Amino acid sequence: MKLLSVAAALLAATGLSGQASSPKYVEGHVWEYRTRPQDAGSLLKVQRVEMMGAEKVYHISVVGVHFATPGIAGILPHIPVSEETLDASVTKLSAEKREFPTSALDEGIEEWRKAQGGVFTIPISQIVGIIDDQMATAQMQAPANP
Repeated sequence: MKLLSVAAALLAATGLSGQASSPKYVEGHVWEYRTRPQDAGSLLKVQRVEMMGAEKVYHISVVGVHFATPGIAGILPHIPVSEETLDASVTKLSAEKREFPTSALDEGIEEWRKAQGGVFTIPISQIVGIIDDQMATAQMQAPANP
């Protein structure tokens, strides 16, 4: 009997008592993250969480981005990211109330599923930088309107 109580104490002390720990990233949570300097104050929201094989995919939206190309809204409605990406990016939960896209999110997730898309594993600030660069390049390559 003494052995049983020692085993139970060890399980409880090591966190193996059978209770699942609560997830770090929950749908609806808004986070501050390590931004590029020009995006100070930008926030991300965990919009959806789903499984892709054995890994979780976090569908996030980002607001408050300052793109180099004039006239582009500072919103990224859908970015599929890994837990690794969030771990490398977020700094704290935000109490700030901001509007985040929903209809464009649904469209983005649908397109991602149809394309059997992948998941970003780099920090959010790098993802935003890549998207910003791609939009600037596309703008430069677009034919001029007469």
